[in-house]
Amino acid sequence: MSRSWIGVLALLALSAVAGAEPAAAQTAAETPSPGKQPSATATGKQPIEVTAEGGIEWDRNAQTYTAKGNAHAQRGDFSVNADTLVAHYRKADSGNSQIYSLEASGNVHLSSQSAKVTGDHAVYDVTSRVMTVTGNNLKLETGTDTVTARDRLEYSDAKHQASARGGVTVVREGQRLEAEEVIATLAPGSEGKLAISKVEASGNVRIATQREFITADHGTYDADKQFAVLTGGVKVTQDQNQLNGEYAEVDLKTGVSRLLGAPPGKGGGQVKGLVLPESAPQPGG
Repeated sequence: MSRSWIGVLALLALSAVAGAEPAAAQTAAETPSPGKQPSATATGKQPIEVTAEGGIEWDRNAQTYTAKGNAHAQRGDFSVNADTLVAHYRKADSGNSQIYSLEASGNVHLSSQSAKVTGDHAVYDVTSRVMTVTGNNLKLETGTDTVTARDRLEYSDAKHQASARGGVTVVREGQRLEAEEVIATLAPGSEGKLAISKVEASGNVRIATQREFITADHGTYDADKQFAVLTGGVKVTQDQNQLNGEYAEVDLKTGVSRLLGAPPGKGGGQVKGLVLPESAPQPGG
């Protein structure tokens, strides 16, 4: 059995990330049973190349295909590099093999036209089109945004949505948002490439501007408008001055912030502040 033939089997699962045909995107990818060649529909009429310095193994009992040693897979503009790639398959009703999950372990680097993902271990669920990445140095990069996390990165190709947990940082053109958990929605930007359009953050949310440092329990950020809304235990610090409230609006484009004792439309609450005369903002500053 040739390495190139097995490589097609192992990477059909990954093809959905790079833009598989609708039928393949909705169900687990089907691959031909041993002795049959993959059909044009199964391969999306686009060749897949797999290379591995340590060779490729087929385990009939475990129902896996494994590429070891600096494994590399390429399909169109999508590629994955890892120390080891493992494709898990099962029998479909048609009699063909059906790859339902693919694992990449060790120095994982995934790249497409719209994003790059790095980590130690990645699992791609073919049916749901969800990729989960764990380990050290977790990072998701688009053309304009960088998301890093300590514990976990998850990306849904179907929903164009990314979630991150543990010491999460989102950076765009010098603007920085930090939180314990973040859900980011991506949308096509001006050049048609995916970029973060909305961020929902929770747990020790922190936003830094040129003049202020703001913390809160929860926050939402509209990346297109560069506008953030923060709620719960909001603290705004400027130099040695500090204002406390329960609701804040932060315009990162203009640098103007508004702090309230409670969300608009809800009574009660007040803003408390500590302002030191020597550090108070000067008129027009």
